[in-house]
Amino acid sequence: MSALHILDFAAIGIYFVVLLWIGIHVARTDRGEGASESFLAANRNMNLLQSTTSTAATDIGGGFSIAMAGLGFTLGISGSWLIAVSGLSIVMVSFLMVPKVKRWADRVKGLTTGDLFEARFDRRTGTLAAVVIGIAWFTFVGGQVIAGGKLLQVTLDMNLTFAVVLSGAIILAYTAMGGLKAVIYTDVFQMFVLMIGIVLVAVPIGLYKVGGWDAMVTQFAAAPETSGLMDWTAVGWKQMLGWFFAIFPIWFISIAAMQRIIAARDEKTARRAFFLTGVPIEWPLFAVGSTLIGLIARMLFPDLADPELAAPTVIMELLPVGLAGVVIAAYIAAVMSSADSCLIGSVAIFTNDVYRKHLKQDASEESLLKVARISTIVLGVLAIGMAYLVPNVLDLILYAYTFGAAGMFFPMLGLLFWRRTTASGAFWSMLAGGGFAIAWTIAGEPWGFAASYAGWVIGLPVLVIVSLATSHSPDEDPGLFV
Repeated sequence: MSALHILDFAAIGIYFVVLLWIGIHVARTDRGEGASESFLAANRNMNLLQSTTSTAATDIGGGFSIAMAGLGFTLGISGSWLIAVSGLSIVMVSFLMVPKVKRWADRVKGLTTGDLFEARFDRRTGTLAAVVIGIAWFTFVGGQVIAGGKLLQVTLDMNLTFAVVLSGAIILAYTAMGGLKAVIYTDVFQMFVLMIGIVLVAVPIGLYKVGGWDAMVTQFAAAPETSGLMDWTAVGWKQMLGWFFAIFPIWFISIAAMQRIIAARDEKTARRAFFLTGVPIEWPLFAVGSTLIGLIARMLFPDLADPELAAPTVIMELLPVGLAGVVIAAYIAAVMSSADSCLIGSVAIFTNDVYRKHLKQDASEESLLKVARISTIVLGVLAIGMAYLVPNVLDLILYAYTFGAAGMFFPMLGLLFWRRTTASGAFWSMLAGGGFAIAWTIAGEPWGFAASYAGWVIGLPVLVIVSLATSHSPDEDPGLFV
């Protein structure tokens, strides 16, 4: 098929209606006392299913879901190791970080990375961490919404501006109504749609169309340029190591990871949710499934100009009426689950770390909820507008992500694992590592050395030297985690 049927549009429409209904339902049921706790922390009572599917949906997101099919188209089955590395990283974080952060969050009702750094170090360090993390993840919101808009543009033959406005309006609506609880509830729905659409619908139909696994092996092996596509070892250990160092540190500073830990019912639930996200959800289910979509496209549509069009092409050309709409909704779900998580994380930081701590310290429950909802709309519109209309501004904001990735990793490790880390050491490590990473980016990343790594080269020694040269201040709690 090359055009969608009315049943496909109906499936996509039902998907959008369910998202909005979830937001309305949460807004109606969570009122009065504790409403802000529900909005910003989902009542800290999410069960294993909710915690697992929300963590997985947020991480898989639009980038992985669309890009992995493109990676399968170009690299073949060995491209699936990218998600395997991500899964391994999550499993490691489930043991190294999740228990410590969850125990702290439950004990003091912590909400954000800023709270975490303030509790271990001091207000100055906590504020810096909050601002950096908030701005860094804010940059993803607009990009994810535009990715969803482009998917709608390609599959539904929709005007891009209208597609961006539509997807953005829906995300802002259910997030502003229900906050983190609505985001997690929609993530549960979106994760089921994603896994059913890709693993249970698109992959089996695609394999049937190409004649099965053996037919793929035979056809690709017949040509030198495609002979390595079915080789699991085609991606070498150096590439996999590079993927690991790019992905693993992000989990320690991820605003979405922090919120899922905080929202989980208890430490056991949080730890298991992260473990199950890594294995089996990301690997092997999603990793192999999404990569196979790309391989199927490579076999049937070898002249595809853009590898990242592999997934939309398979949807439009192979899937029968009705099912195409389900799978399109699955990919839209992946995009939205990342966009809403980045947005609500930034909202939590503004409401908790800026408004409550610096602008109105005696803010009431009603005031906090109102500010959270207004900031959801304002920050969401700003993120989408800047990503869509002002690319130069977006470039400047993206420096914040580079700053966060380079500057926050080692201070977070020091916070969790090295008692001797001082507030001064963490503060100046963030500034030095993040600042140097930005300078390295502006310089064009000489010798192909990534900016984040360049920041680490500076940030780690600064953390160690300054911490050893300074003493803990009275505000610090060096034994909080170690």
